[in-house]
Amino acid sequence: MVKLRTRTGRLVLSLSLALGASGVTPAWGEEPAKPDAPQTDAPAATPDPEKDGQKPAGAKPDVKPEPPKPKPRVKVQKIDGKELLKVDGADAPDHGAAVEKKKLVAKVSDDAKAELAKISAAYKALTALEVAGTLSADIKVGGQAQQERAQITGSFAAPNKFRHEVKDDVVVGSTGTQAYAYRPAKNDYKTADAPKDRVASDKFPSPMKDLLQMQNPALLCALLDDAGKFLEEDVAEVSKIADLKIDGKAFTQLTFKAPKESYTVSIDPATHLIRRVVLDMKQHIKEAGREDVEQFVLTFDYTSVQANGTPKAEAFAWAVPGGAKDQGAAETEGGEATALAGKAAPDFTLNGLDGKPVALKDQRGSVVILDFWATWCGPCLQSLPQLNKLHAELTKAGKPVKTYAIDLEESKEKVQPVAAKVCPDLHVLLDADSSVSEKYGVSGIPQTVVIGKDGKVKKVFVGGGQEAKIRAAVEKALKE
Repeated sequence: MVKLRTRTGRLVLSLSLALGASGVTPAWGEEPAKPDAPQTDAPAATPDPEKDGQKPAGAKPDVKPEPPKPKPRVKVQKIDGKELLKVDGADAPDHGAAVEKKKLVAKVSDDAKAELAKISAAYKALTALEVAGTLSADIKVGGQAQQERAQITGSFAAPNKFRHEVKDDVVVGSTGTQAYAYRPAKNDYKTADAPKDRVASDKFPSPMKDLLQMQNPALLCALLDDAGKFLEEDVAEVSKIADLKIDGKAFTQLTFKAPKESYTVSIDPATHLIRRVVLDMKQHIKEAGREDVEQFVLTFDYTSVQANGTPKAEAFAWAVPGGAKDQGAAETEGGEATALAGKAAPDFTLNGLDGKPVALKDQRGSVVILDFWATWCGPCLQSLPQLNKLHAELTKAGKPVKTYAIDLEESKEKVQPVAAKVCPDLHVLLDADSSVSEKYGVSGIPQTVVIGKDGKVKKVFVGGGQEAKIRAAVEKALKE
């Protein structure tokens, strides 16, 4: 869920998706990247650079040859939650809401199963861990090759203290009582209660888990209660393959195959800890709209792995730096989108999947819910079933509620089968050029807008996992 931006010759791991209330957003507090800058996350259509800051990340697969249009930028996110060691959508933070999601059960070979069990036992037995190495991206898109690198370090002390750092970019950690993510360059941060012990991956707080999953998976394995299970989440097949020699030493290799990506994990046969992870995202990027992608590989190379040592106590100490901005509080309080609250909802007319136009002005007298989403957005795919459930309950009770799922920049053919699964009861509208999303200040998705019977915006929610708050806002609007 984190976007991997390339800029000034180095990797800049922007926290937008992870630190952006779990939504898919342009970089958290960053200037928009130029149209020619490869990025990580879902591919997005290249907008006017001067308006890019207000353009939500999206994918436009149906680009017609005439007239020619700029190709979408490649943004590599952690494939939405189930990507690397489990990336995309599944990576949305746990806010206590039930998520109706069918999990992929992996077919694991017997020898791979035995190795995964050893990995789980090894990480669970750790009292401490210190890792260091590089995160690199090898990309070739549109005939242009690019290689970027960043230095990563990580420390862990059982049961729940840790610190992860990407040089010149981000610090993520836990003091034992408080988990945090901090960007020195922007002097802003997010915090959450730290788990008291190792927990399952879906119980680890976000955006901390999202960042570790994208930037330091080996450290994350030490923080979870079952590293082997985590590695095989959301993949179709796990196999043991031939050993790989690194610096003259043979390492055990497991390969994990998912529908849109695959990754290989190299394991130290003596310690059963991760030495290297190679994630091939070519198919994911291609299906998201970049047919000209030839290579898209992320490599986590841990050149130093020290187990059960004695990390320095100060490594886990953290206090809010002077003048730092609480980004979590800022997201709750403001933003261009939330500034719409109390104002007349911008009018629009969009076509539905049935080709028939829907005008907002015709919905006066009903409470209207607008949910901006896209098929490639993992958090959206998690939150939409909950919104569908709320809509079904209210309409069955005879409440005057209209709910519209507004897809951004995708074709009917792309949207229809996905919508049929995640929101079958909702009226889906197509915002082909993002003109409506711009009116509503959408900078990250999912974004949900509750409009009262009087046509005024009552509440705006950015990011997933806010079903309870949305329900409360809708119920309040119905009483007004």
